[in-house]
Formats: sequence, C-alpha cells, structure tokens
Amino acid sequence: MSNATMHLDGDGWTIREALGDTAEWYLGAPLPEAGNNVAEASAAIAAAPGWLPARVPGAVIDDLHRAGEVPDPRVGRNSRASEWVAERSWVYRRAVDLDASAAEGVAVLELDGVDPGADVYWDGERLGSVDGLYHRGRFALTPEQRVAGRHKLALWVHPAPASEPQVGRTERVRVHTPRLGYGWDFSPRLRHQGVWKGVRVRFARALLGDVVVRSRLTASSGESMLPSGMNGDQMSPLGVVEVSWGAPVGGADTDGVTVTVSREGRAVAEVTVAAADGSAEVRIPDPELWWPNTVGGQPLYEVRVALGDDDATTRTVGLRTAELVPNPGAPAGALPYTAVVNGRRVDLVGWNWTPADTLFGSIDEAKVEHLLGLAAASGARLIRVWGGGLIETEHFYASCDRLGLLVWQEFSQSSSGMQSAPSTDPGFVALMRAEAEALIPTRVHHPSLLLWGGGNELDEGGVPLSDDRSPVLAALSETVACLDPDRGWLPTSPTGPEFHNRLDRIHADPDGQHDVHGPWEHQGLVGQHTLSNAGTSLAHTEFGVEGMTNLRSLEALVPEDDRWPADRTNPVYRHLGEWWNNADQVVQLFGGRPDTLETLNRASQLLQATGLQYAVEADRRRAPRCSMVLPWQLNESFPNAWCTAAVDFRGDPKPAFFAVARAFERRRVTLKVSRAVWAGEPIASVEAWLWAEDPVEAGSSVALRARSLDGTVLAERVVVAPSVGEPIPVGSLEVPISALNGVYLWEAEWRHADAVIDLERMIATATSDFAALFDVPAPTLETTREDDGTVFVRNTGAVAALTLRVVDARPAGEPGILSVGGDPRPLLPGETRRLAASAGIPVLVEAWNAAPADPGGTPHPFTTRSDPGGVIAP
Repeated sequence: MSNATMHLDGDGWTIREALGDTAEWYLGAPLPEAGNNVAEASAAIAAAPGWLPARVPGAVIDDLHRAGEVPDPRVGRNSRASEWVAERSWVYRRAVDLDASAAEGVAVLELDGVDPGADVYWDGERLGSVDGLYHRGRFALTPEQRVAGRHKLALWVHPAPASEPQVGRTERVRVHTPRLGYGWDFSPRLRHQGVWKGVRVRFARALLGDVVVRSRLTASSGESMLPSGMNGDQMSPLGVVEVSWGAPVGGADTDGVTVTVSREGRAVAEVTVAAADGSAEVRIPDPELWWPNTVGGQPLYEVRVALGDDDATTRTVGLRTAELVPNPGAPAGALPYTAVVNGRRVDLVGWNWTPADTLFGSIDEAKVEHLLGLAAASGARLIRVWGGGLIETEHFYASCDRLGLLVWQEFSQSSSGMQSAPSTDPGFVALMRAEAEALIPTRVHHPSLLLWGGGNELDEGGVPLSDDRSPVLAALSETVACLDPDRGWLPTSPTGPEFHNRLDRIHADPDGQHDVHGPWEHQGLVGQHTLSNAGTSLAHTEFGVEGMTNLRSLEALVPEDDRWPADRTNPVYRHLGEWWNNADQVVQLFGGRPDTLETLNRASQLLQATGLQYAVEADRRRAPRCSMVLPWQLNESFPNAWCTAAVDFRGDPKPAFFAVARAFERRRVTLKVSRAVWAGEPIASVEAWLWAEDPVEAGSSVALRARSLDGTVLAERVVVAPSVGEPIPVGSLEVPISALNGVYLWEAEWRHADAVIDLERMIATATSDFAALFDVPAPTLETTREDDGTVFVRNTGAVAALTLRVVDARPAGEPGILSVGGDPRPLLPGETRRLAASAGIPVLVEAWNAAPADPGGTPHPFTTRSDPGGVIAP
C-alpha cells in the first residue's frame, strides 16, 4: 500500500448509544465474524444486536432517522423527538482490511472532524483523542497495528457540551462550537453530533506534517505592494507563494520537497528544497489577478507540495491584494468598512450566511454549491459567515474562491438574549486563542477570505464590544494579526457604537450609525420607507424582512391537517419560525383579504420582496459612504414555515431573492418614495436615483412615469442625467392623487442613445392598504421553454402581470435542485421577458395575478385561480 490512501467514508460504519461508561464494553467487543470482503463485514456488523447503520461524514440524528429510531426531524414538530440524542455518547465502529504491504513505511490515520470530539481506538487500543469539532486528528499506526488482516476502528463520540441557546447568557459559554443547534429563532433545539468530515488511512514511505500555503503580491522590485497604492489596470506585480510544512513522519533519508505552481494544468514556477528546511518560496512573474464577483475574473493557481515521490499536498490560491480603508465622509474614530481590492474600491454587497443544515455533518456539497451559486448570480461580492454557525469548510471556501465571493468569517461566538459579552475566564481565553491558532493556518491560502470577525452581536450594556473591552476578542485579534496579518479584522458585527438601525437611534445620534443591525421585521407600508430613507450607517451588516416559505416546501414541512391557520395560534407554526410569523400584520396590510394558505403565502412573500429590495436600495443610494450592505439572510439551516431567508431550506429562491438581485446590479435606476400607499395624501411623488459602477457619460435620459396597469401613461417627466458613477438623484415626478386610482405603477426608464440601461417598476396604490391587489384582473400569459431550460413569458392580455418567477413543479424531496429565475418588475401588455431555468426539470411560471402555467402556456391542471381575486382552489 505504499503511497496509497484508504478512504473510510461511506456506509461501512455502525453506531450504538452509550450511557455513562457502557461505551467501554462496546469498544472492546470484537467485530462479528464475516466473509472476506468489506461488504460482508459491514453487513455482519450492522446485524449485531444494538448496532445501527451509520454514514461518515454524517450526523447521529440522521443515522437514527434512517434506522427508524426517530421521526424525520425536519417535518412538523418532530425535532423535539430527537432532543435526547445529544445527551448520549455514541460509539462508531467499522472494519478495516489491510494486506501485508500495509506494514511497510508509515501509516497515519486521519480524521478531519468529529463533533464534539472523540476518543479514537484501533483494535481496542486507545490511540488518542480529537478535541473539538474544528480539530483534525492524526495518529501514526505502528507496524504491529497494521499487520495483514481485519482491524477494528472505533470512535467514542462524546455528548454535546453544555452551552447557551439564543436567549441565555454568553458569559456562560465555555466551548467553541456553533450555538445554532442549541435553539435559535430559525432553528429548534437540535444539537449536532457525528463524524462530520472525512476519515482515511494514508500509507507512504514518508509523510509531510501540516502544510500551510500563503500568497501575496509584491512590486517587481520585491518591495511590499500596498493595495491602496495599486492601479489594477497598469501595475506589473510579482506573485509570491510561501509554503511551510511540519517535520515529515518517516525516515530521515527522505527526498527534498518540491513546490510547483500551475495555472490550468501548466507549471509556471517550481522550486525544490530540503525537507528539513521547513519552508519554500516561489515567485510568479506577471500573475493573473483574482477579482471579486462581477468586478473581474477569478484565475486560480494550484500549488503542489511534494515530498519526493512519497507524499503530495495541493492547495489553490488566487493572487490579489485586499484591505479595508476608511469610508468617505466617515465620522472620526469609525472603523474602516470600504474594501479596496487590487487597488480598486469594491462595494461590498452580499448576504449573511448560516450553515446549510443545522446537522452540518449531513450537508450535501452540491447544496452548498447551489446556494453559493445563487449568491453569485444575485451579484453578491461578500458573504458574512454568521458567528452563531460554523467556521466554514474547505469546500465552502473553495467554492467562494471559484465564484469570486469574498468571505467575512466570524469565530463561533454569538450574542444571547439576556447577556452578550463572552466570558473573561482565563481558561476560556486560552481555549479561544488555541482554537484560532489551529484554524487560521488552514484558511489563509484562500483568496476569498477578506476578514476575520470575533463573533456575532457581542456587546456589553447594549454597546458592541471592542478588542480593548473583551479579553477573548483581544486574544483573537492578536492571533489573527500574528498568523494572518494581511487580512482585515472586525471585533464583532455590528461594531457600533450604535447597535440598532432604528429611527429613534438615528435621530438621537446620526453619526453613531457606523456598523448597525436591524430591523428584521417589515415596518409597514409607510414605515418601511421612512426608516430606510432615514439611514445614515457606514455599514448595514444585518437586516431583513420576514416571509413565509415557498408552498412547495411548506407542503413537505407541515402535515396537511396542521397547515391552517398559519399564524401563532397554531403550535406547529410556533415551532417552525414563531419569531418571524407576522401573519396578523400581513392580513392587516392587505385589508383582511388573505384568508387561505395560498393568499397568505402570496401576500407575505410580496411584502418580504418589496420591503427588502427597498431597504437594500436605500442603503446603496448612500454609497460610497455606506459601503457594506448585507441582508439577513440568504439561506436557512432548518426548514421553517416563516423565516427571514431569501432562499428556503430546500434551495428554492423566494421572490425576495430576485428582488435583492435587482438591487445588487452594477447599473441601476432606483425609485425613492415615502410610502407604498398614498390614500389621504394630496400628491404622490417619486424620485429617480442612478448609480453606475461602470460609469455612464453625461447625456443619458431618465423617463419617470406613473402608469395604470393596462400600460396607460398617467403622468411623465423626462430628465437628462449628468455623468453617472456614484449614486445621484436626477429628478422627481409629482402626480395629484386624484389622477390615480387603485393599483398603479411607478416606472423609471434609463436610456443612453437607443439602448435601455435599466428599467424599474414599483407597485403602489392610491388606497390605504394593499387590499386592492387582490382585485387586479388576470393577464393572459403565453409561456414557452427552450431546450436549455430558458422560459419566455409574453403578456398578450390587457393588464400587467405583477411579479414573475419560475418555480419547481415537482413535489419537495425530488432529487436535483432547480436553478430558476425571477423578476419582480411588472410585465406590461405586449411585453416579453426571459427567465432562466435548469433544463430537464418540470417548472411552472407564477405571477401575482395569473394562474400557475406550464411553460407551454397551459394552466397547471391541479390549480385554478379566480378572476378577480386570484384565490387558488382545488
């Protein structure tokens, strides 16, 4: 088995529950007699009384569900039936068959991650332990431990440690682990345990110790190159890759270490040094630069670190510079929140990210790629990895590298409802310093990593913490500065000094709104605009609007008899996102009209989409003074009936996702208004704002209009714009309320020469609420689908289609994730719109006031929508 790797992932494992020290009985028990292959051995082990089949990587609760021991925790209130699991120890075991060659050279058992930790046994003998889910275990096997034959690998996985749920006290936390599973507003109590990363045995003549790869840019002279002094179009930098490694395991007569840097399979630089040197440096002349999403490309270099012919480790790097600099016009003492990448300022629009599953051992890498692909497709450039979740995985970072998504990685610390400052206990401070020392070197090669953060919403007395007020944050900051000095650091989010984005706080201290959070609730059809327009923050790093999940996911999540009423009087809905269930508000804002599951869902999702889009655009209108805009949240870690997520647990975008994607575009005309409903006002007014990250020369024009739903122009004003770069207002339109009736549209069309740069439409009413939206007649939509999945929608009717999106027509749980498109802008009579969709998966086209239709234009056979009113009935 020289120079071989035996992967021990998959279904060849079994687990058994253990109370107290009963695990010692199971660890010492011999494996059942079986045939001569792994499949027969696995079958015999699984048939042993008391043992259940398990997967690695995986999660104990999911293993128990597959074995029929607990109900599906992701349906209804079933998660409560699994709360006992984390109180137990669990013994994992499997057979490992070795041949005679395994005794040659060296062999190392490697475990990439066990949560919360485990004692590791080989043939009943303890090799050592893995302490903490973020720590890797490496155990050298002696020649006697790897003689030919069948061996038993066993892991005694510990109970989940004590920690705090969302409403608790952060000072009581003594572990570095995600708090999400201890009970959060978007996740029930579902503590994770399991072998959540890969397990393998590596065989070789010699193996390198841990390899760390860093990259940087310098001037051609070799002097350090500062990001803010670079010109991305004219510079001629030199790329430098620095590699270090631990002492080899094996003989002292090993060959040298060769470091090869390749681009798209072609070696561009190489150096060989003695293994004892412990480090090497490779220089790359005229490197291709890595850029954030939508700004430029993401060329990646592969770095191969080889110990002769015995061992090789590869890492991927991207060459770029990045720093945070002060925001233009920021108050004295404000921290820097503006990103400069390769000498160019980059607006940090993006999303907050939570683990793709509360049971993170069961996370499917394809799902992570899908979610991050959606983020990139939305135009995002920054992902904030929330401190209540994970230090994200190598796969997550590799995906962000490829997609151009910068990452703000917070350590796994978070606020609590009663007290939110971490412990000052010296033992805990030492633990967190050691955690940082173990973690940071494993992430430094990723070009996507922009900055580290100490945790989520850490504060004392309502004031966000800084390094000088928290020993833990000071220790983490010092460790980042030592081990990753080129990365940014923010002690927490928000950094304050004001915590909340609230009208009273804005009015009391407008210059105190540096980095702020909130709100997460819709503020009403007037209040949402009032607050958004009043913002003064430099960075708005967490805010959202609540909404129901997609009906397709709801039908899989909530048993049919429990689906109505969908408000907090229903215990199932209280379990599945009670904090974000604003059913009463939705009914009120739509004048009592939502009285079925479908109408409530549709109204809720419209409020979420329009409210979140307006909040994002209001922040963006304040650029460059406001440089970070991060809605809460892209995804959810557990399937909720109500949540602030823009993409549901199964990966289906909600309308809010497509609305925010509009707000993230590089060239935009946006509409600033004081309200969505205008009853009681003598004049309705709208103001057009422009921004262009790719500048537009002077002379473009903006036509501001009020339109009826049949397309009739009720009022219009055309203005000529100056040169456009940073956001600027270009003109307003006022219309007497007497000229408006019921539901109408604000429209802004931005043109240059004969080309449309952007077209925006916003729903508004001359009434006091949104009830009139249920009286909008249905359009006539013709839909067709191309072989590549693309859907074309043409409105041949007499009234606008209000919002459009493509949805998965299959029941939830079908294999494969559909990538779909949507557009929140109303489609006028005579217009055609193109929407993206994956090929080969059945879809429906949905609009607010049209029956769901198959792409060939036929109404879906299982639902009909009345006209007027749009109520779906069986």
